[in-house]
Amino acid sequence: MRKLLLPLSILPLLAAAPAAWAFDPDTPVGEKRESFPIKLGDEEDTTIELAFRTAFGLEKGATPEAVRQIDERTYHFRPVAIHMMENGVAALLSVGSLEDAGHSEGGVNAVHYLKGSPTGWVKRGEWIGLGATGTVGNGATSWAFTGLLGANPYLVTAGGGVWQGCLISSAVVTELTPDGPVDRGSFTDAMGSGAGIGQTEQGYDGQIVAAVPGKSFTVGYTGTKAFRQQYVLKDGEYALVGKDKVPGC
Repeated sequence: MRKLLLPLSILPLLAAAPAAWAFDPDTPVGEKRESFPIKLGDEEDTTIELAFRTAFGLEKGATPEAVRQIDERTYHFRPVAIHMMENGVAALLSVGSLEDAGHSEGGVNAVHYLKGSPTGWVKRGEWIGLGATGTVGNGATSWAFTGLLGANPYLVTAGGGVWQGCLISSAVVTELTPDGPVDRGSFTDAMGSGAGIGQTEQGYDGQIVAAVPGKSFTVGYTGTKAFRQQYVLKDGEYALVGKDKVPGC
């Protein structure tokens, strides 16, 4: 095995590195500068297996998949994204798929808080059943972390499905408070029709394009028509102002 010789000048930098870096060099310790619109993605992070094993109590080197029984149904979880918050705490998002699911049955999402230490991750909390899920047993099908909505970071997840040629996808905004994640509301992030009998061909895609942190956010839609809708935080939940302009199926 080759030894990696490091210049003496870099050693002080290593000593000052965050604890999480010391045991998991692939863990992101900084976030890119954010801007609107908030874009959701579906690319799964393959560098967070250590965090996932700690979250679900798996042995070292185990395949990054966990099985949980919830309400007598079997869910298979896998890690998809992680976000570093303050004080060395990370929020890990995992999605759970449901075995033998019907078309209308969704999967489930799990959020774990983990604390970095020189010896590894330490689990601080577990919350299952948050955010948006898809059909046919899928958990969230796209996601993003953002610091643009409030003093605390937010997780935005989306999921949906197709019914008789009509697509509907909903997004949920989840606040990552110091005491745990809390769902704060939802909005339609995609709609498309025209493939079914007698349907009008139309399509809409929505993204969060502006926000007043801790008070409101605005979703901008493109597609058949372009418009914006505002959601205002009231009694702990974001509610649509006025009538929903996005048609249903």
